[in-house]
Amino acid sequence: MLLILWWMQEAIEIGTTHRQNIWYVFVIPASFLPFPIRRTHVFLPDILPEKVYKDDAIVTKYLDGKPVSSLSQPAVMAIMLEQLDLQRGDRVLEIGAGTGYNAALIAHVVGESGQVIAIDIDEDIVQAAQMHLAEAGFEQVKVICADGRFGYPSTVPYDRIILTVAVWDIAIAWQEKLKPQGKLVLPLTLKDDIQIIIAFE
Repeated sequence: MLLILWWMQEAIEIGTTHRQNIWYVFVIPASFLPFPIRRTHVFLPDILPEKVYKDDAIVTKYLDGKPVSSLSQPAVMAIMLEQLDLQRGDRVLEIGAGTGYNAALIAHVVGESGQVIAIDIDEDIVQAAQMHLAEAGFEQVKVICADGRFGYPSTVPYDRIILTVAVWDIAIAWQEKLKPQGKLVLPLTLKDDIQIIIAFE
């Protein structure tokens, strides 16, 4: 693990007037350093750069006036991916596909020998994520329309499972689909809507 500046390096291209918004550093795997994907060009094409490169979550879908899908806050993504402790060749299940960006990050780390499956309950989110991933060169990532509470069937257990949606409890299906030495990372909602990011081994 090390401190790296790839996010800042990508963001600097929007101009000096926005530099105050993007000078921050994440503690994430060293393998992220050469990562070429940009949030703006593929995964958030309709969002202004000055908004994209702030350390904020970006809502991408509303239902009845309430947010139902978003691209997570960059700092939170970095924390969760660090906790996930991805390795080359890992088989990973992501629950909550969002824009597909997080799945691309995961796919980059696990490499060609790994496998990434992202699932989401909304078909339109699935289709958009598939399009974004294909445009970014990550056609190998499978995006499936399914209910995340039940995981996704696999003949081989997953090395890692990550949820990008907050939950109140831990579904048995997630535990059953995880290898004995695997890891499950999720945002857990506690009393009074307090959320913590927690990793189970």
